[in-house]
Amino acid sequence: MMQAISSKDNQYLKLARSLQRKKGRVEHGCFLIEGARLGEEAAAAGLTIRLAFISAAAEPRARQVAEQLDAAGHPVYELPAHVLAGVSATETSQGIILIAELPAALPLPLGGHCYALLDAVADPGNVGAIIRSAAAAGVAGLILGPGCADAYSPKAVRAAMGGLFRLPLAVAASDEEAYTLARGLNIALYGSAMEGTDIRDLMPELRQPHLWLLGAEAAGLSAFWRQIADALISLPMAAGAESLNVAAAAAVFFYQSFLRK
Repeated sequence: MMQAISSKDNQYLKLARSLQRKKGRVEHGCFLIEGARLGEEAAAAGLTIRLAFISAAAEPRARQVAEQLDAAGHPVYELPAHVLAGVSATETSQGIILIAELPAALPLPLGGHCYALLDAVADPGNVGAIIRSAAAAGVAGLILGPGCADAYSPKAVRAAMGGLFRLPLAVAASDEEAYTLARGLNIALYGSAMEGTDIRDLMPELRQPHLWLLGAEAAGLSAFWRQIADALISLPMAAGAESLNVAAAAAVFFYQSFLRK
């Protein structure tokens, strides 16, 4: 049975606000999931839901998710819209917010066709968008190197649009750890670089298992990964275009791999 909360100083609301920051997520082992669609996907993916908040003014889809969670035995708290807005990471609350446990770290699956590694991609929106594209294109696993935004930040979770719940993810604390994870897959490493070989010349090789190395938004791939890459690869662009956003470039690379799977 849903319980009512009226005070913004409630302990569960304080917990939710702390999860806006990485420190809070690490301390409590949880993250926020906002919106009916993501709530549905999280439940379907088998994530452990600790509790949920539902706005008294929530739309029918959000209320249906809350009722399903309540029926499954998860604590659900109903609160005024303005109180939920104080927890929401968006300008306009979507009416329902879940607190879920961070998934346990698991080894990347072996035997996949395409993987990716992000090098200091600091914008959470880009990290989330890359995760979304990777999941849609059947990428077998993603490595987040040092300097990357937290994939479980509210902005990254929203941008991933449920892909985060389906994509195997590894987080490396150092370049050396990321290198060990990447080389442990025993596949070719292809780095994204504007001066690299045109991807059209690599099409036959993409039929074999490989990993894409994708660099930071401004600086691109670091010297560390440029030296390690088996080849540097570029995307052809029309005259006058300087570069693609890293998330856009990642989507192109992933789908080129997917088409040759």
